[in-house]
Amino acid sequence: MKTKLLIAQIFLLAVMVLSCSKKASEKEYFDLASQYMDQQNWEKAEEYFAKVLQDYPSGLFSSKALFMVGYINANHIKNYDKARKYYSEFLEKYPDHELAAAAKYELDNMGKEIDELPFLKDDQGQTTGGSEAKETGATTTN
Repeated sequence: MKTKLLIAQIFLLAVMVLSCSKKASEKEYFDLASQYMDQQNWEKAEEYFAKVLQDYPSGLFSSKALFMVGYINANHIKNYDKARKYYSEFLEKYPDHELAAAAKYELDNMGKEIDELPFLKDDQGQTTGGSEAKETGATTTN
């Protein structure tokens, strides 16, 4: 009887250890990363998007995770070298992806001040009234 109890305890312990060391699914990592994004915890979000890339390099979420690591580094952590690396890798692997144009835009405009962005320039390359209007409280009408 004691032997059966001991075997049952060892079995239960083994199951607990194995279940604790189980690798999370790709979706679980991606969802965790997204939750950290919602909390503006950029380092943790980057960590879990990177886990998607590391553990599931050809997975369903790997393309978006790769883009998001670039995005977080470019727009929140301000590590432009790392952002360029990930955006470039994204474009190399997924040139026809729905986020490819966004990755190209990010690479072209990384580190620029908001009034230097192309959508705020008129045809002659001059800044439009957007930032000046904000500063003075003025509005523009066409």
